[in-house]
Amino acid sequence: MNGATPPGQDRPLTIGVTYHPSWAGCQIWSDSSDWDAGALERDFVAIAEAGLNTVRLFVFWRDFEPAPGEYHGKAFARLHEAVSLAGQAGLGCVVSLLTIWMNGQRLDLPWRDGRSLWRDEEMLRRQEEFADAVSAWLSDVDNVVAFDLGDEIGNVDPVEAASLSRDEVAAWHGRLAAAVHRHKPDVPVIQANDVSGVLGPSPFGPDNARSLDLIATHGFPTWAPGSIESTLSYKGTNLTSFLVKYAAAFGIPFVDELGSYGVNEATSAGYLRASAASAVANGASGVLVWCWQDIAATGEPYLQRPTERFVGLNRLDGSAKPALGELSRIAEFAADLAGIDPMDRRPPVALYLPERSRAAGGSYLDSGVGTLATFYAYLMLKRAHLDFDIVAGDAPHALDGYRLVVCPSVTAVTLGDLDRLRACLDRGATVYYSMGDHLHGFPGSDLAGAELVDYALVPDGKTSMALAGEEWRLDWRTGGADPTTLAATTGDPIAVYPDGSPAMLVNRVGEGTVVFCAAPFERQLDQPGRLAGSGAEELYRRVAGLAGVLPQVDCADPEVEIVPAGRRVVVVNHGTAASTVDLVWRASGARVAVTLAGKDWAVVDEPEVGS
Repeated sequence: MNGATPPGQDRPLTIGVTYHPSWAGCQIWSDSSDWDAGALERDFVAIAEAGLNTVRLFVFWRDFEPAPGEYHGKAFARLHEAVSLAGQAGLGCVVSLLTIWMNGQRLDLPWRDGRSLWRDEEMLRRQEEFADAVSAWLSDVDNVVAFDLGDEIGNVDPVEAASLSRDEVAAWHGRLAAAVHRHKPDVPVIQANDVSGVLGPSPFGPDNARSLDLIATHGFPTWAPGSIESTLSYKGTNLTSFLVKYAAAFGIPFVDELGSYGVNEATSAGYLRASAASAVANGASGVLVWCWQDIAATGEPYLQRPTERFVGLNRLDGSAKPALGELSRIAEFAADLAGIDPMDRRPPVALYLPERSRAAGGSYLDSGVGTLATFYAYLMLKRAHLDFDIVAGDAPHALDGYRLVVCPSVTAVTLGDLDRLRACLDRGATVYYSMGDHLHGFPGSDLAGAELVDYALVPDGKTSMALAGEEWRLDWRTGGADPTTLAATTGDPIAVYPDGSPAMLVNRVGEGTVVFCAAPFERQLDQPGRLAGSGAEELYRRVAGLAGVLPQVDCADPEVEIVPAGRRVVVVNHGTAASTVDLVWRASGARVAVTLAGKDWAVVDEPEVGS
């Protein structure tokens, strides 16, 4: 992080929209479109009147630099006027540089000729000079709240992007961020990516953003890997807040795109209501919704993807869709939703990200990306109402102070990971560790309290595991692991397979305890409908109980999310049906009944006991 001041510290939380003017669409800066400053001004005033404070503008590079090193002054002047008009309406601006990929199409530079954005030195110079030029043109305006280096830039050349090393991406970030900061040193720099930056192996992701000020993510369940059953499913409205929590392990999270496709207006409103409220409650420094208004323009990229025109918060005639009211409500109560800075408190549980959890498979030895298991662990912790952080493995002293460390369906463990876990155990913590690969995810007999006997391709005798009268079915194929037989050494079996062999063990290590699960419990939940019907969160409650960790605030409905924030909580009903729950504060015994419609939220203060 280079020290620029992020939104949320010197101004209200960033709540706003991405913006293409309906009349121009992606041709906003082009000579082919008549410039209508009055229409922009009216839109910006309407955005502000809706209670929002930020608008995101996309700089289509080809319109600004039609030939190498030749800048189109009219386009720069239009950008300056647009940012100034937004400022006059009281709006901040996120300015997205180097925009090529948009709405599923490449609006490419006519002179790039397929050259690499990341490895061709001339293209790197052109990008650096362009970032410098845009920053210089906007040096006299004070309402730029962030510069985005390149929206989902990896999609410009996905094959090459996948081949980039993390160092190449980090160098690209650093070079362009430095160019921006020559003229706007106090404006944060971000680089926004789709969900492949978390649940896939892309080198563009929150865990490779050390040269950036904010960690930007996009929340669209339609394109997320894994079995998200629908836009309004439990997993669907939890996706964005999971991305926020994940990004918070590496910096300050910022959601610069959130939205839904292929749904009606009621579904869109419900999705936005639950997902945006949850994102803010879980630490997002800002949320920008895609997008302000349906698009009347029919040029690129809408010729190829006409349905991209109809995902606005307002209809073509300017009338508001229900989702706009939901976003306005979130903006009104953003400070209450945010509660306290998550960095100011440390919950009892850490959801651990091993060093190689997002490493792409490089050979037959590698099992692939493991963060889908992290998503399911996130969901189970939420369903169990346990308060937690997601913690990156390579941060110094990252696990200090946590009483329970959760390592879900680990497919690759390093010596660095093992050293950190042993340090936790030396401090008396409990480590829950489930195995996602018996070769490279096994933590060793000293931690597991068991030795590997052998693997089998047929799961006979290991199709479920039983713990204290509770049985959980196992799907090894979905889990992507081979069933493995264990022989206990220093560990005490607490769960067994039908064949009688150990499935889970408790093992004392130093001052702490390891709870070792031999099955990829989290990853094997990735089937439509499996999570909600499995009662899997009860396993996490039992593991937390072994660590002496109980929910700070609890309720009986696992689909109601509870985010503690001092003496108040944010509650979000991620179910589609209305739910009435009794919130119970464990420390004080205070209790309050809350009724929430499907996908609705509330901020609830802890009542005084006896009141």
